[in-house]
Amino acid sequence: MSHSLHGKVSKRILALAIGLALVAAACTEGEAPSGAKDSAPSPAPNSGTALSTPVQVRIASVQSAKLNWQASVPGVVEAFRKAVVAAEVDARVISRSVEPGDPVQAGQPLILLDDERARIARDQAAADVRRSEANAAQADSELVRGRDLFARQFISEDRLDALRFAVRRNRAQAVAAKAQLAAAQRALADATVRAPFAGTAEQIHVQVGDYLKRGAAVATVADFSLARVRAGVTASEANRLTGAETAELALDALGGRRLTGRIQSVARLSEPASGTYPVEIWVEDRDGVLREGMVATVHVPYAAVDSPASVPAAAVFRRNGAMHVFVVEGRRAHLRAVRTGRTGGALVEIIDGLAIDQTVVIDGQFALRDGAPVTIVSGG
Repeated sequence: MSHSLHGKVSKRILALAIGLALVAAACTEGEAPSGAKDSAPSPAPNSGTALSTPVQVRIASVQSAKLNWQASVPGVVEAFRKAVVAAEVDARVISRSVEPGDPVQAGQPLILLDDERARIARDQAAADVRRSEANAAQADSELVRGRDLFARQFISEDRLDALRFAVRRNRAQAVAAKAQLAAAQRALADATVRAPFAGTAEQIHVQVGDYLKRGAAVATVADFSLARVRAGVTASEANRLTGAETAELALDALGGRRLTGRIQSVARLSEPASGTYPVEIWVEDRDGVLREGMVATVHVPYAAVDSPASVPAAAVFRRNGAMHVFVVEGRRAHLRAVRTGRTGGALVEIIDGLAIDQTVVIDGQFALRDGAPVTIVSGG
């Protein structure tokens, strides 16, 4: 009895297991259960299914253009003129007429040296001139009288030659005396040390009572009515500067203040130390804010060049170490690697990767994937 009951139970369990297996197989071949929908794989990001929402973008065309481009090089500000004024005579300082920072005019006295010895030498030289001129006049008179006597045969030809020689000697002495007088007058004038040009007395190197030897530094005068900004460019950049007239400067020491200067010269000889070619720019300093040694960023404009293909700078971006753009074709944006060249203003030269009249995205790239659909809201 028990053995037959045990057999019946085993058969029922086996039949139940077979039924469950058949149900599982039917579920596998048919639709998934509603609870498994969220785990189904999503469409590939670049599949371009009808469910993708178009991205609104702005576009521009690839076109040929003239690029007005520029390079930025460091420059240093210098005074337009600067001179260390020195003593030209040996003398003691008896007064100084200016202090550091005072404006000066050309020829204005800076330092007065003791000129007593110079005055004495000047007076002595003037007396020597008067004496030599009197001697020359007397020799001329004696030669006139000697010629008359020689004509009447009262003196010999040797005596007449001696009178002629006396005239030449006295005239030479008069010339030498005048030269001595001029030197004495110059020495007297040099006792007053004057400004060589209009500017500012930046430094005064002596005090009243100092005894100066000839050549000793007295004052440093600088003229900042104009400033010279010196920069260096490469040989290719120097060639492209032909025809350029102005440059823009930004000075960090003045909070990035910008000034415009005139390109005065581009050297044809390079600096031995740097290998660059000096460029000198003249800048008007109407507000008196420039100081020697300031560092300026010089934006040097180059002559306009033809670019076969260029796009707005906003279209170009870097991805994975290379420059890219999105090209719009058939209402879809396609990622395209490009090789860029020069930059001129708001345009970038495209050397390789694009053709004329192709369309690129200039706004909206942040939301784009390769092959994404787009809606054009405006053109460039």
